[in-house]
Amino acid sequence: MSSRKQARDGLALAHALPDRSLIAMVAAMSLLAALTFAGAFGARELSARWARGAANLMTVQVPDPEKPAIVPSDSAAVSRADAVLSLLQTLPSLRRAHRLNAQELDRLLAPWLGNTGTSALPLPAVIEVDLTSGATLPDTFVATVQSEAPGTLIERNDDWREQLHAIARSLLVCAALAITLVGGIAAAVIGMATRLGLGARRDSLIILHGLGAPDGYVAGRFARRVALLAFGGGALGTILAVPPIAVVSRLMAPLSGAAVSHETWPSLLRDSLHSLTVGGTSTDLLIGLGCIPLMMTLLGWGTAQTIVRIWLRRLP
Repeated sequence: MSSRKQARDGLALAHALPDRSLIAMVAAMSLLAALTFAGAFGARELSARWARGAANLMTVQVPDPEKPAIVPSDSAAVSRADAVLSLLQTLPSLRRAHRLNAQELDRLLAPWLGNTGTSALPLPAVIEVDLTSGATLPDTFVATVQSEAPGTLIERNDDWREQLHAIARSLLVCAALAITLVGGIAAAVIGMATRLGLGARRDSLIILHGLGAPDGYVAGRFARRVALLAFGGGALGTILAVPPIAVVSRLMAPLSGAAVSHETWPSLLRDSLHSLTVGGTSTDLLIGLGCIPLMMTLLGWGTAQTIVRIWLRRLP
């Protein structure tokens, strides 16, 4: 067994490269990369969900709500607020239309007006409108509302949706920069380990190089060994990142519309890991996390190949 092992490791790199320290450092970098990727992924999913929800919500403000609306002569007189509410009820894409009452308006304006109440203020009627997914108001409907209740304001939440998308894009850019920085640090660590291995086997490598050993042979031996260690560190760091990612995603589930009951930490961790392995978005997250050890492997292989070949070319 020892002879086969020596044949696979002809340069005795198992004793030259700092195995434990390299695996530990790559694992730490992989842990940071996994947490950063998961945070950016979660922020993107939440902002996309909130933006879709904001796109379906509108607010209609009707000034002078109790004044009579402009209606055809053969229709009974109704207030401006009731006329707008009736028009909203005719929309085929309407899911819900609710006019805020006095108590709801008080709660809405409490941060600005305190608890003094709004009964003495000439406030417009506020109607919350929830449309089906992807629905929009036709232009003819807006014109009809303005003809019956002039001055009615319809807010579509477009600015809020654009702000959510801007926040998501900025978070993704920050995450990309952080992951790039982590990759650069990992490459530097792998490069230092490779140089230590070259220094430890310097005499043997000089002899092999003098006897005509191809650069590809020596670089390939180093690259395979470093790639194996980088894969081990990447896998270890990714595995260590899964439990905190699962728990945080479970705790943030109410923000995405899911209900979570109060549980003990063991059951919370178990259910979190289970929920992370099912579902479309969780599957995408797991695929991304699974790519981290592969990226660390490629990074280790490429870094070792480059450094060893440059070192060999500088030999006399």
